[in-house]
Amino acid sequence: MLQSSWMGYGNISRRSINEALKWDPHLIVGQGTSTDPGPGYLGSDKMYPYHGVESLKRDFQLSLTTAYENGLLFIHSTGPPSGSDLQLEGSLQVIDEITKENNMKLHIAVISGEISKDYLKQKISQEEKIERLVDTPRLNKYLTLKDVDRAKRIVAQMGPEPIMKVLDQKIDGVITGRALDIGLHMAYPLKHGFDKGLVAQLGKTIECGTLCAVPPTGADNIFAWLRNDHFLVRPPNPDKKCTIMSVAGHAFYERPDITKELNPGGYLDISDAKYEQVDERTVKVSGGKWIPTEYSIKIEGVALIGYRTISIVGIRDPNLVSNIDEFLQKVKNQVKERFKDKSPLKYNLVFQTYGKNAVLGPSEFIVKPNPHELGIVINVIADNQKLAHTICAFTRGRIFFNDYPKKTTTAGNVAVLFSPGDVDLGPVYNWNIWHALKLDNPCEPFEVKIIDFPRG
Repeated sequence: MLQSSWMGYGNISRRSINEALKWDPHLIVGQGTSTDPGPGYLGSDKMYPYHGVESLKRDFQLSLTTAYENGLLFIHSTGPPSGSDLQLEGSLQVIDEITKENNMKLHIAVISGEISKDYLKQKISQEEKIERLVDTPRLNKYLTLKDVDRAKRIVAQMGPEPIMKVLDQKIDGVITGRALDIGLHMAYPLKHGFDKGLVAQLGKTIECGTLCAVPPTGADNIFAWLRNDHFLVRPPNPDKKCTIMSVAGHAFYERPDITKELNPGGYLDISDAKYEQVDERTVKVSGGKWIPTEYSIKIEGVALIGYRTISIVGIRDPNLVSNIDEFLQKVKNQVKERFKDKSPLKYNLVFQTYGKNAVLGPSEFIVKPNPHELGIVINVIADNQKLAHTICAFTRGRIFFNDYPKKTTTAGNVAVLFSPGDVDLGPVYNWNIWHALKLDNPCEPFEVKIIDFPRG
């Protein structure tokens, strides 16, 4: 199995693919959706909001032409990063271009990851409890009709089952919207009777390409050989290698319990996992177990919370740097007084002070930083873009002119990074749905279409 990402990062290479083809892969698999970039992309009305169409086309072309020329099945999630139907359609348009330009004909199963609001409302009306996955006051404990109505879009991480179902048909490949990363890698082996725990462990190991190899930088394709009771993993790139440390380390990340990964219908238990160095660049992995649980999928939705304007300024005066907390609090008080008549309109003003607790915030462990300069992001979210822009501009002006102890200038407290100094970033979204939907039929909410490419 050859892993080949469809995120548009450029994490695949012709050199690695050519090396991997010498090992006779059965299929090419890769993830192309993620919540890592945050909620804004699910709310976006742009087809290519993440890396742009040119980067997507570059990565897609490498994978698709390789599959076509070598008769390989391909399974990919796409519509980066959110997997919404809009961004999925953007990817399908890229596939149209590639197949036309290369005179390719492909019969592809396309599975949407976007969930109908009416479908969810019916579940709620039938008194089904759709419980939040994270205990936070920002999410209702159980999904409500209001939550569904507020959501701009809702997607779900499909498991391997919808993909396995379409593999019964004569197709060249499968393209999905939002999907479980390891589910993409699990579908084909499960269809051929391999152990579920071993297959889930395989998916977890190779889902992020050569992040399970060294050096992990400049992520690249990875390759795995699946056997009845183990699998082997090796990077095709001869400049990289898998080690026991690199493979085990990747298996541990992104969850609070390093021995357990929760998935639809069960969890992967790697508490008895075994890692063996086979040769300088190859690791043998075994021992993963699948522990069945009630079947549920994660659903993700975003709601509009306002409109953002930012300004970025820099400070180098040591007198202002040493008094920055008091200075910014005074600015906040001035903004509050200036815009108190805007009720019931709402706004939120936040200063991200880079060089002083901007990254970790209250969790910062360096108690008394001693920077010689600071970068401040003025971040305003308001009910409308006009108000956000007005408040941001006023705030920037106060920072520019306000007095502070031992000030020696008449103006120009800060250097404004851009001109114009205030940048409107448009709509802002937060997660308002991050819940678990129980399913008797894992394929139920997912729409499937079999499409011939190029379309039309």
